[in-house]
This record gives sequence, C-alpha cells and structure tokens, in this order.
Amino acid sequence: MRLYQRKVKIVATLGPSTSTEEQIENAIRSGMNVARLNFSHGTHELHLKNIQTIRSLSKKLNAPVAILQDLQGPKIRVGQFKEGQIKLERDQIVRMTTENVVGDENLIPTDLLSLTDIVKPNFKVLLDDGLIELQVIKIDKPFVLLKVIYGGVLKNRKGINIPEAQLPIKSLTDKDLLDLDFGLSNQVDYVALSFVRHGRDIRTIKEIIEKKNSAAKVIAKIEMLEALDNIDEIIRLSDGVMVARGDLAVEVGQSRLPGIQKKIINLCNELNKPVITATQMLDSMVENPRPTRAEITDVANAVLDGSDALMLSAESASGKYPFKAIQTMNEIIFEVEKNEEKYYRLSLENEFLSIPSGIAASACLCALKLNAKAIVCLTTSGKTAQIISGFRPQVPIYAMTNQISVLNKLELVWGLQTLLINDYKTMDEILSQLDNMMMKFGIAKTGDRVILTLGQPIELGSKTNSLYVHTVSDCLVSKLENESLPLRFRS
Repeated sequence: MRLYQRKVKIVATLGPSTSTEEQIENAIRSGMNVARLNFSHGTHELHLKNIQTIRSLSKKLNAPVAILQDLQGPKIRVGQFKEGQIKLERDQIVRMTTENVVGDENLIPTDLLSLTDIVKPNFKVLLDDGLIELQVIKIDKPFVLLKVIYGGVLKNRKGINIPEAQLPIKSLTDKDLLDLDFGLSNQVDYVALSFVRHGRDIRTIKEIIEKKNSAAKVIAKIEMLEALDNIDEIIRLSDGVMVARGDLAVEVGQSRLPGIQKKIINLCNELNKPVITATQMLDSMVENPRPTRAEITDVANAVLDGSDALMLSAESASGKYPFKAIQTMNEIIFEVEKNEEKYYRLSLENEFLSIPSGIAASACLCALKLNAKAIVCLTTSGKTAQIISGFRPQVPIYAMTNQISVLNKLELVWGLQTLLINDYKTMDEILSQLDNMMMKFGIAKTGDRVILTLGQPIELGSKTNSLYVHTVSDCLVSKLENESLPLRFRS
C-alpha cells in the first residue's frame, strides 16, 4: 500500500534521534504526517532549525507536513536535592516545603508556592508520573507533612500531581508566552496547550493568536481531572484535542483511563474535532526494535475508537529505533483499516445541517451509491474537507487547493490527502487539473467517477455550495514514474 491510502495520521515528536536533515527526511518517508516540537526541551535556535528543515523537505518531497508546537505549560515540580536524588521508603514521614532550599531524605522542596493553601489531610500527592505516592498528614506552614505510601528513587525536578486539589495556576506561563510568540512568528500550524482545565484557557490563547494575525489552530491537551468536568466546552472551543494519557492516567487513576479515552474520542467525533491519542503507544520501542503485543493492540484499539491521529513521543524523539517505530505504527494502522467496518457515519434522521455540512453529507452518500473512486474537495480554508472527513467515507478524500498552508494543516485530519493545484478561474480549468493529477498520480483512470464539492460562482471565490459528479476524461497523460510522484503516492 502507499502512504496516501492510510486514513489515521501519525504525529512524531522530533528530538535527539530526529534532529538532522537526513533523520527528519527519514521520518517523513517512514510515514510522519505531523512533526511535534516539544517546547519542554530544546532552544528556540534548535526549534527554528527544525521548522526550516521540515518546510524545505516538505517542498522537496512534495509531501505537506503539519508542525505542532507543544507548549510546556505550568508543570509543578520538586526542587533540587544534595545528591541529585533521594530514596523514599514505604511509611516514611517526609516534609514538603515551598521554601527555596536544597532537599534531602526528609525534606522535599517544590515550586508550587500555594501548596499549603490547596492541600488537605488525606490528599494524594503523586511524584514522577505517579510512580511515587505520598499522603498528606498535616499542614504546618511553610511545610506539609506527608507519609510515603509507595516509595522509590526521586530525582531532581520530577513532576508533581495533586488530583484532588484545585490548582491556582495560569494555563500559560511566562515561558509559554515567549515560546508561543516564537512559534507564531515562524508560522507553526498548530499550538498544543498543556494542562487545560477550563474553556477560558482556550479563549485566552485564541485571543493571543488572533492579535498576532496568525492562522495557527489550538489543540487542547486533556491531562487534568478538572478538564473532564468541562470537557464539552473545551472540545467545542478547541480546533482539536489531544488525549495526553501520561498525566491523565496519574490524575484519574490508571483503571479509569481506557473508558475516559473512549469517551473523549467519541465526543470529538460527534463534534467533528480532530483528536490525537498520545503517550506510550509503542513505548518499548524506545529500546527494542519490536513492540509488545499489548502495544500493538493499544494502537489498533485507538484506531477503532475513532482517533484522527496517533502520536509517538520518546519513541521518535530519543529512541533507538525512531523510523522503525513510525513504520510499525504505519503498518498496524493499515492492517486495522483494511478490515475496518465503521465507515460512512451518515444519519438521515433529525439532523439539520449547514450548507457545507449538507454538501459534505451528500458527497459521502453519492460516493457510496455511485461507487465513486474519490471525493475531491476544492477548498480555500479546509473547513469543508474536515466536515467530509467527519462522515468517515471509505473512499479516499482529496483536499484540492492552491494554498500550501491549508494543505499542511489538513495533514492532521483523518482520511484527508492533499493536492496542490495552480490558480484557476473556471470550472474547465479545475477539471482539467483534476483529471491530469488523477491520471499522473495513478489514483483514477478514464471513466472513473469522482465527487467534487466546490463553491460557485467560482470567480467570486464563493464558499462551498455545490456538488458535481465528474467522470474522469482521457487527457492523454500517463502515470508518472515512481520517483517523480509526490512522496505519499509512491509505491
């Protein structure tokens, strides 16, 4: 199969294992659709180099790639220890302090200045992604007395989670604001906001993006208990959602995670918002060339649940087998989609649609009933293409536009492949280019039916209001040689 035939997209995090031009090219060739830049690590200089490399390679390979800037957010951490780490034993009593001191076996400093005001006796305090669990015994400002429930080695600057506490922290730190300004100045396609808790967090970042006259879209990372209480509002206000299973599992408890993951994905599908399932999908491949059977099943289930995209973190950023991990995820997704039966989510009952949504639903129904080869969406914003994706048609969906920035953004959306065309003024110019590309890329042949959605009158740049059933004509062009094709259309 060719890369364009895979419907669920792959987000790969760049890092030490994927930092050179050759390595990033290998990642794109292996199946990466979206490059994630993790702003918890790295300098602006390094991220700028990666952005420039991605844009250059995308043009060279004729393969659009979306760039996702992932902001660090207000992560609460422990401070520094004399020896760089301490060992905590079960039932040990320790103190946690907000004072700026160096810690030891009995004293844990933290940067959460409001700690003593927000915790109560019996609250859980989880350290290092939940590997170490403490319980609050008593508050004695500026200290909190805790009992070790599950011990372990605690290193400098490890994270803290307090699921039961209402944290008085802003979703955007000073560092995030500087990073965001950098990302928007360098035209990132998406910005992922960490530790979202309320709809107002999304409104705040969108206002900043609007003031910068940026077209970047906002991805809400769901990783806090509070977010689940406001999940409908958060999803509605966001342009997409990431199920960040690392911190989320620590916050809600690991046994609740699978059900919550399914609920969030289902809600995103209903509201037609792209959803990324992330964290430890192929975690063993950080060290090993093959995943575990459980990881294979996890990836498969995330596809079956309805994810638009799946994300690799350390696997591609710092693992020993970054390209093998991307290829493995690619293969698992292909195999699941081959036998997938949940296509065409079309309901004809009690559903009132906008004009673009009505055209999109009709396009999917026509494709099904007329046995069309593809649905092609002529678009300037990508909105109608995303609506068509939400109906999950089985035939390939192509977003056709003359704006490369729109194509880049659509790389995150389920099932969408992209075709870059020249400027056009008439229907004949559109159909001529469409037939040429279909034949040259080997995705249709003379006589095949294609469903086209577009806005008319064309010369006025109208929004989508029309559906056109087109039969590919013989335009006397032959399929390009494999190496001359855009990357994702190559065999």
